[in-house]
Amino acid sequence: MLERRLRLGTFFGIDLFVHWTFGLLIAYMVATSWSEGPLGVVYSVARLFGVFLCVTLHEYGHALTARIFHVPTVDITLLPIGGVARLKQMPRVPWQELLVAVAGPAVNVVIAGLLILGIYAFTGGDLGIRLGWDTQSQIELSDLLIEPSIWGFVLTMLLVNIMLIVFNMIPAFPMDGGRVLRSGLAMLMSYRRATFIASRIGLLCAALMAFYALQVGAFMPVFIAAFIAFAGMNEARQVDVMESVRGLCVDDVMVRGVAGIPMDTPLGRVAFDWKNNAAATQPVVSRIGTVVGVVRLKDVGEAIEQRVDPMTPIGGLADHSITPATLDEDLETILLSGDRNQRAIPVVDDGGILIGMLDLDTLLLRGTLKSIVPAAAVTSPISAADPTGVESLGPYDPPPNHPPQFDALS
Repeated sequence: MLERRLRLGTFFGIDLFVHWTFGLLIAYMVATSWSEGPLGVVYSVARLFGVFLCVTLHEYGHALTARIFHVPTVDITLLPIGGVARLKQMPRVPWQELLVAVAGPAVNVVIAGLLILGIYAFTGGDLGIRLGWDTQSQIELSDLLIEPSIWGFVLTMLLVNIMLIVFNMIPAFPMDGGRVLRSGLAMLMSYRRATFIASRIGLLCAALMAFYALQVGAFMPVFIAAFIAFAGMNEARQVDVMESVRGLCVDDVMVRGVAGIPMDTPLGRVAFDWKNNAAATQPVVSRIGTVVGVVRLKDVGEAIEQRVDPMTPIGGLADHSITPATLDEDLETILLSGDRNQRAIPVVDDGGILIGMLDLDTLLLRGTLKSIVPAAAVTSPISAADPTGVESLGPYDPPPNHPPQFDALS
């Protein structure tokens, strides 16, 4: 969802992006205010930018508070329904999460307070008299918020910040209020249980929001409710996984005895041999067994479709950007820092020699096996004759009756 974005700049060391759909919101504001003339259009767009300036400051409040607890922020993205600050992880200590969660609304409290002080300073405490309001003050206020004016803009920003405070403190996980709820529960029970309860309360809040929005014919809150429900359940699943691997390291769940593909092996040989291999990703190694990258089945398939020369060394098709794991690395650290699209990671020793693979799709089950398999039953599958664990594939010489036919492979 956050892939197509426009970078607005870097502030406080954190990249700020705006999602492409934000342009649709600007177009909508222009279309709805077109009948009011150029001034009305400019005023509507200016109010929109003012609203999202407050949203941006709200998100930076979260990010900068998280930095105090050594939690980095990947980036901040503005969406038509609000902003998203992508923290590397939420603080695990409940009181720290509480402070990070309330930091965003606290920024809006400060902005609202400054606006109130400014209004008081310029009006002497009675904005209504200064504007010449009569007994029809409610009608005057609605007109003031719609018609282009400095006071209308100031009051709009004040109301927006009050709404951001109230809305974000609704206990709908993973919104700020939901995180406050989770942090409070985590002080009384396990983090996993607290997240489960908070996510279910968040689902209830999202359902009530969507039901009410449909009753009054407002469709934007329905999308916001769906976003809250999806994000809350997704984070609850992530927490469940992270809690399951807590305390485990790579050595506990890795797959040993994996043979690497020498980097000078021809593409045709790799394609021919892969028919008998269930893995979707295989490590590529040098002649001495050091990992130089990985090659994926889909990449081999694409090369075949593009009629790449069968004698092309597989090293030229390998992904060299992947960072291998080591035996003593914590799984939690790897899951937080890894690419979610990379499901198999080579495991190497201190010399960079391949000793196995880490399969992210089965690591939870392998962690369960560790708890029931006696340590004495675990032996190294690497023989003395082949200390690198690299299987020599030999020269490329496919059987004459079964040559690798690129046209027939997909």
